[in-house]
Amino acid sequence: MIYTSPTEKILPEVVEEEKSIFGTDNLEENTGFLMLQVSNLWKNLHGKTLKKHHNLSPVQYAVLTSIHSLSSHSTKQVTQIMLVKYLKIEPMTLSYIFKGLETKGYIQRTNHPTNVKAKVVNLTPEGKELIIQAAHIITEANHEFFNGLNGNADYFNKHLKKLLKANR
Repeated sequence: MIYTSPTEKILPEVVEEEKSIFGTDNLEENTGFLMLQVSNLWKNLHGKTLKKHHNLSPVQYAVLTSIHSLSSHSTKQVTQIMLVKYLKIEPMTLSYIFKGLETKGYIQRTNHPTNVKAKVVNLTPEGKELIIQAAHIITEANHEFFNGLNGNADYFNKHLKKLLKANR
């Protein structure tokens, strides 16, 4: 028997039902599943790289770089709500991440000068230094990972931005 997919080999009796469940002949052709697989590979690469060099998780790195980016490109003070919207992350998750980053000495939260409900988030000098160091290794890891796009990263990014815009 010739198998056309790993799923067919493992569960031959399920193959006929897959199209109606996943909208395609096999799960490996489902856009959401492909996105999950690629994002997991990318996240795992970042996780190994960041843990090895800086003892950070990918989401901690994303929070730190977002604080840096927002504070560098805006005159507004960076708040938790700004970061929630920017990162597309749940407020409680971000709060948990903040606690870890504060414990490590990478961020500092202070009261907002005009909004009593808001906290301002800033990188500490140690946090800024960490971002500078980590950005080099993450840029290298990204280059290696996305090299498989064969020079089509701009096209890929254009479509990712379309998805972000369509799903706000």
